[in-house]
Amino acid sequence: MVSRRLEARVRSDFSSPAEADAALRRLETLNLALAEKQSLERIQAAVVLLAKGDSDKLDRNARLAEVDWRDVLVFSGLGNGDWPARIDEELGPAQR
Repeated sequence: MVSRRLEARVRSDFSSPAEADAALRRLETLNLALAEKQSLERIQAAVVLLAKGDSDKLDRNARLAEVDWRDVLVFSGLGNGDWPARIDEELGPAQR
């Protein structure tokens, strides 16, 4: 599952509805070993931020996350303790 605010970001970043739909499907099927205690939205957001609207980059970073999700967190700037604020800056506040 992808949060509403992350879905909105994907639909904004990718140039066509088909590309956005494919990106969302890829995010939903991430196979993240040993990430049970991590925020799924955080890891998915890291992949999206690194992709910058490019489907090939999204796939590469999704594969990287599946090997070691910590790498995409660090590379995207979501690896530090301020990651909730960073995600809010990038995606808007979480809807509760």
